[in-house]
Amino acid sequence: MDFTSVNDRNVPAPNTSIPFPVDLNRVTEAVDSLGYHYLSSEDRIIVPWQDHRISMYFSHESGQMLTILGRMRLNLDMFAINDAARAVTEWNAERIGPTALVHLGNDGEVELKFRTTICIDEGLSTQQLRQFINLSLDTTAMAVTYILERFSELNFSDTGSPDDTNNADELSDEQDQADLVEKIRGLYVPTPVEELIESLEDAEWEESDMADEDAEDDYLDDDSEIEWETDDDYFEPEEVDMDELLNGFLEDSDIPQEVTLERIRAQLHAIGVVRTSGEDDFIIAWINEVFLGFFVDNGPTFLVKGHWDPSMDPTRDFMKLFMMCNQWNENSLTTKAFCHTDDKGLQVRVEFAVSVAEGLNDDQLQHNIALSIHHILQAIDSISTEATGSSTVEWPEKNR
Repeated sequence: MDFTSVNDRNVPAPNTSIPFPVDLNRVTEAVDSLGYHYLSSEDRIIVPWQDHRISMYFSHESGQMLTILGRMRLNLDMFAINDAARAVTEWNAERIGPTALVHLGNDGEVELKFRTTICIDEGLSTQQLRQFINLSLDTTAMAVTYILERFSELNFSDTGSPDDTNNADELSDEQDQADLVEKIRGLYVPTPVEELIESLEDAEWEESDMADEDAEDDYLDDDSEIEWETDDDYFEPEEVDMDELLNGFLEDSDIPQEVTLERIRAQLHAIGVVRTSGEDDFIIAWINEVFLGFFVDNGPTFLVKGHWDPSMDPTRDFMKLFMMCNQWNENSLTTKAFCHTDDKGLQVRVEFAVSVAEGLNDDQLQHNIALSIHHILQAIDSISTEATGSSTVEWPEKNR
């Protein structure tokens, strides 16, 4: 790991231009630097908004994920489920993120949520983390506005009398405090970066002590006279540019670079996907008999889309297929499944997306490509099996 100056806790600070481990302190610092008011506990951060609130936390899904989850402050009645399903499907089909989903509560109410997730297995640079959080908060606010335009009854800020305003403030405070302690499936707390750094330093010191122990003993056992240094023997060392020195140890592959189709194709080949085709603006591949498209979309965003075409009836089968996609979205962290209608009928699309405005290094890009393929195939396997009784994904027998 590359270290430069020390931070305010007198711990060496990683070079912010390269990815390094993400913990809750780093997320808190990024949120604070963006100017947002927030609440925090030992395992999550809550960012209150007027009509919704945001939870930020870490969880597992074939790796370590940072999740940003938005929740409307008010819920819909069950009779609105069909309209909510159509609105959520329209958003998911037209927008890259966040993933919109419906949660059916035990009380029969319909809650609308918005999820954005990024994998942190390969770390994130300071710029990548800040950009992800800022973009997620902005796009979640856009999704909330989209929902409010269709369901004005969810407008939490549309209060009349001062008493109504006070009641709304009390309710929002109660929700925020409840979110701080609510049980989250798969929740975990990463080891603080400072502890990782200190453990690395301790290991280096132990190794150095062991290597020098024998030489030091021989030196002290020497019968020759020792002339100790005086104040006159000390000198002022030449100032060293630590950034310049340490960056000399970095390889180009460590530094996030622009994500291009050429880089994507090279990483696909590196993980064994060699039969690809496509034009100047996309790459296509058939993997386990599933059609996958790889794009660099506006934003820019690295986008992978999987296709399953059961050609169901758009009217009769929509709610059934929607609920299957929605259930996947509730349980998944990395992919978004949604219904898509074309001239052949009702189809399913599954997307994996990660913002690449700050680039990705080679390890990050390869890891996200592998994750996208794995989770898209898993989604199509699950949904097609539930919908038809058999999977459209042809898994190699050795991996079943």
